Amino acid sequence: MKYVFNANIPTSPIQLTDDGDVKFFIGLNCTNGKLSVPLCITVEKRIDNHNQKSICNSYFECHMSSEIDKELNEDSMLMHKSRHIHCDSVETLTVDGENGPRFQNESHEGYKVHDWNMNETAINEEDYRMNTNPTSDKQVTQIGSFRTGSAQSAEILTMIDTSDGFIHDNPTIIEDVANERQNMMQQPIVSGISDDHLEEHQIYSSKKELQRKLYMMALKRKFEFKTTKSTTKLLLVECFDKEYKWRVRATKLGISNMFQIMKFYSTHTCRLDMMSRDNRHASSWLIGESIRETYQGIGCEFRPKDIVADIRKQYGIQISYDKAWRAKELALGSIRGSPEESYNTLPSYCYVLEQKNPGTITDIVTDCDNQFKYFFMSIGASLAGFHTSIRPVVAVDGTFLKAKYLGTLFIAACKDGNNQIYPLAFGIGDSENDASWEWFLQKLHDALGHIDDLFVISDRHGSIEKAVHKVFPHARHGVCTYHVGQNLKTKFKNPAIHKLFHDAAHAYRVSEFNFIFGQLEIIDPKAARYLMDIGVDRWARSYSTEKRYNIMTTGIVESLNAVLKNARDLPVLQLVEELRNLLQKWFVTRQQQAMSMSTELTMWADGELRSRYNMSATYLVEPINSKECNVNYAGISAQVNLDTRSCTCRQFDLDHIPCAHAIAACRFYNISCYTLCSKYFTTKALLSSYSECIYPTGNEIDWVVPNHIRDKVVLPPKTRRPTGRPRKVRIPSGGEGKRTSRCSRCGQYGHNRKTCKRPIP
Repeated sequence: MKYVFNANIPTSPIQLTDDGDVKFFIGLNCTNGKLSVPLCITVEKRIDNHNQKSICNSYFECHMSSEIDKELNEDSMLMHKSRHIHCDSVETLTVDGENGPRFQNESHEGYKVHDWNMNETAINEEDYRMNTNPTSDKQVTQIGSFRTGSAQSAEILTMIDTSDGFIHDNPTIIEDVANERQNMMQQPIVSGISDDHLEEHQIYSSKKELQRKLYMMALKRKFEFKTTKSTTKLLLVECFDKEYKWRVRATKLGISNMFQIMKFYSTHTCRLDMMSRDNRHASSWLIGESIRETYQGIGCEFRPKDIVADIRKQYGIQISYDKAWRAKELALGSIRGSPEESYNTLPSYCYVLEQKNPGTITDIVTDCDNQFKYFFMSIGASLAGFHTSIRPVVAVDGTFLKAKYLGTLFIAACKDGNNQIYPLAFGIGDSENDASWEWFLQKLHDALGHIDDLFVISDRHGSIEKAVHKVFPHARHGVCTYHVGQNLKTKFKNPAIHKLFHDAAHAYRVSEFNFIFGQLEIIDPKAARYLMDIGVDRWARSYSTEKRYNIMTTGIVESLNAVLKNARDLPVLQLVEELRNLLQKWFVTRQQQAMSMSTELTMWADGELRSRYNMSATYLVEPINSKECNVNYAGISAQVNLDTRSCTCRQFDLDHIPCAHAIAACRFYNISCYTLCSKYFTTKALLSSYSECIYPTGNEIDWVVPNHIRDKVVLPPKTRRPTGRPRKVRIPSGGEGKRTSRCSRCGQYGHNRKTCKRPIP
């Protein structure tokens, strides 16, 4: 039997445990023979053939016949005032205080309508007799929710004792039952797997959480069990040895995902021969969950063989390398998410990123099949700082990604006034080819706009050269002197040539360059021709016609690649977030650093100026006019023009920091040398570079994204992984030899601290 009431005013949940509670409720709300609160009674008989208490969870809506049919089991019979009422399904009575009693007739098949007068003065125990199965002790029916208009739903638990054929109407105080129910709902939910304590009435957030707890308890206590029954509403596990009674029975609570332990027999004394060397519950996903915290963040080097050793030490279980590897992958997957979902979430992430950081530019390109092709991102704070306070020298390079779908990460970076890396833009593509480099540089050009005196530095990759000449026709393209030197090592294999090339490339004076390069021509004319074919003005500082400052290599990008070494293992969304997070930390740290500087120039520029000042102490100055002079030192002279900020040594012209000759002239004319430094090296410019903040995107659940953005489909790219072990280390460039590592423990070469086996005296 079910009792459901709906009030037109908000009420708190009330429990009715027998017919006495129903009469008590009616008497409480009945005034002058009428009910002030409508009451709906649903009558249903259920018979349990197993001599046990039968609990049925249902949520009844009187207008849904499909839900009603689910509640029906067998025919029931109810006797009321010596008159039998047969119901094949459910009878619903509405007692209305104004219109009198009536039945809800929704024309459902199987309904039988009878006129009951619930306002009669006498409702005696003898009037209600139910013909039930004599073997059944009790029936318990739980009602979920019943909604009428805006009335608040009430959850009712009705227990009918039919052991003697009568419905007992002992009145129960409704408030006491409600308080007892509330106390049960306050039972704490168990979470986590660290504690192996188990007891009855524990509540778990999900069935999977309970299973995880059981498996971990089996590992710690070194026993095994089997799952006898597992459904969406029931979990029953028993000891693997049938001679012992250890068992756990848990059921689902209502429509929630929570599971509660109803029965637990804790005695467990399995025979030793039932124990296996590899516990059957030590699955890869369980081990992955247990080591999940180890892989929080990036850069963890907890290898599969470390997992094998750790599990053996902690639980005394021997697992295979393959299982340890799968556990590692599952742990990383649970933290980082699915690579496929990462691509699909990327449009929403970019939208939120642009909303949080004004001026940010992002772009995603897919092919006709919605498969990922290109991605571009430039943070608004970086663009703003570049336009106001950063030298217009951009280094570009690409590095390979190591995640499931591989790809290439494109990077454009500069140097700030403190000679630090200043990331400008990032891109992701399939590989370093003509199309991808042209697309990336075109997006970079659109983000930067037209920049006067722009200088682009890269290695000698053919695709980069083509793209730079096409996208930045007015910019000067220089090559990295480090990569050219490494190519010389590979092609000509003469260390002397490499040394002469380095000296010639970094020479400031043209005369000095000609002298050094002449020696190189004498030693190896083919090497000299190779360098001439590249273009002397592209790698020699003395022949540079544009402002290259002191940036001769793509080292800033290579250094950034090293910083992102571990991040390149992440799925695309986590990789992009790691890039944003890196910039956020750098901007905050460097802004605070700039604010703490008390000098007019940045720390690096001030150090450079001081070293040149010390060199100029013994220089002899011969004035020519109020702005020009001739400076002599050790038989070498240089002519300085303070008005044009130039010196014949060309160091002042190219670095835009006064050379030693210019500083000697400033001291002679009593002029501050700080005023002759480029604005890019001032502390004010450095502070301006990092003046804007970079904001995080927050939790994905809190994102507010338009439907047309959220519905955009981005599938993983068409990538075919090569066979064999995935490559994690880049292919060395030409001329690069193996570096011999030096142990920080013993000081010897050929090994590191981790593999050192030498005894320490």
